[in-house]
Amino acid sequence: MFHRDGIYRQLDKWTNTIPWIKPYYAMKANPSPELLKTIFQSDKKYDIGIDVASIGEMQTALQYVSESNIIYTNPHTVPYEKEDFMKLGVQTKVVDSLEELYKLREYGFNAGFNAGFNADILIRMKSNIHMANCAFDSKFGCSQEMAVQILAYAKNYGFKIKGISFHIGSGGKFDRKTAYQTALAYAKPILDKIENPIVDIGGGLLYDTDLEDALGWTKGLPYRFIAEPGRFIAEPAYHLAVQVIAVTNRGIFIDNGIYHELNVVHRDHWTFPKLSYMYDTNTIQKIDDFKTVDLFGPTCDSFDMIPSILFPDIHIEVGDWIFLPNMGAYTSSASVDFNGIKSAASSYVENIRP
Repeated sequence: MFHRDGIYRQLDKWTNTIPWIKPYYAMKANPSPELLKTIFQSDKKYDIGIDVASIGEMQTALQYVSESNIIYTNPHTVPYEKEDFMKLGVQTKVVDSLEELYKLREYGFNAGFNAGFNADILIRMKSNIHMANCAFDSKFGCSQEMAVQILAYAKNYGFKIKGISFHIGSGGKFDRKTAYQTALAYAKPILDKIENPIVDIGGGLLYDTDLEDALGWTKGLPYRFIAEPGRFIAEPAYHLAVQVIAVTNRGIFIDNGIYHELNVVHRDHWTFPKLSYMYDTNTIQKIDDFKTVDLFGPTCDSFDMIPSILFPDIHIEVGDWIFLPNMGAYTSSASVDFNGIKSAASSYVENIRP
C-alpha cells in the first residue's frame, strides 16, 4: 500500500531541518515507479538527486533527473559495462581503492585521456565505527593511509578528487550523532588535503531519526555536505498488508515470506512488531494478551518462516489481515517470485493512518 504523504513528510522534514545537506535518494532502498514519480515528478519541488550503484539504476535515474544530479556510489565498476558507463556520462563517482582508479584510467575516465569525460571523484573512507546492525566497513571504505595513496595517484594521472564519502551503517537504534562525528573525525586528515571538499555522509538514518540532533551540528562547517538517504525516505512510503492463508497446530501461515517483502527478517535485521490493535468494520480493539507463535511464509521452503514471535492471543482465521507499517525500504527491492508466488502488489492509498 503506497503512502504518498509519507514521502512528502520525510522530504519536508529534511528541507526544513537540514537544508544545507543535499540528499541523493538511494534508489536501492526502493526503486518503485510510484515512489520515484512522487519525489521527482510531482508539483512539489525538492532539491534532491539520485544515488545509483549500477548501470541499470543509472538508466532508470536518467528518466527522472539529469546526469549532473546523479552520484555513482558503487566503488567498483563492471568491465563488460564499460561502454555504457562511458556513454551515460557519470559525473560523480566514488572509489575506495587504487585498483578502481587503475581500471577507470583504462576506461579513459580521467582528464588526460578523454576530453569532456572527467568525473569528480569522492574517496570512500571507512566510517571507523561498529554500532549499526548492518556495518559496511568490512566491505567498503579505505584507510587514511590508502586515501593518501589515492590522492597521490589521482594527482599524477589527472583524476579530480573533490571530497570524501563514508557510511555509518544501517539499522539499529545507535546514536547517529556520535557515529557521524566519529566518521567525520576519521576523514578530516584527508579532507584537509582537498580544496573546498565535498563530504558525502551516506545514509544510515531511520525514518524517525531526529535530524536536528543527528546532523544539526554540521551547519557552518567548511564543507559542502551531501547525503544518500534511502531508508529515511522509503520506509514510510509503503505499508504492507499480509493475509492469513492457513492456521494449524504448527502456527500461522501468511501470503508473504522471506522470499518476498519479509526477506528483511534475515537480510535486514527486521523483527516482527508486537501488534497492538485489531480492526474490523465497526471497532478498534486494543490487544493486551499475547502468545508465542511460529509464522510461516507461503512457499514450500521450510526456511520460509519467522520462529517464535509474540502474537495477539485472539482468534485468528483464514482471510484475516495483518497490517505492518513502514515497510517501504529494502523489502520489495530484494523480493523474488520464488515458487511462482508473487510479491505484494502495490496500490495507491491516500490519507492512510501513519
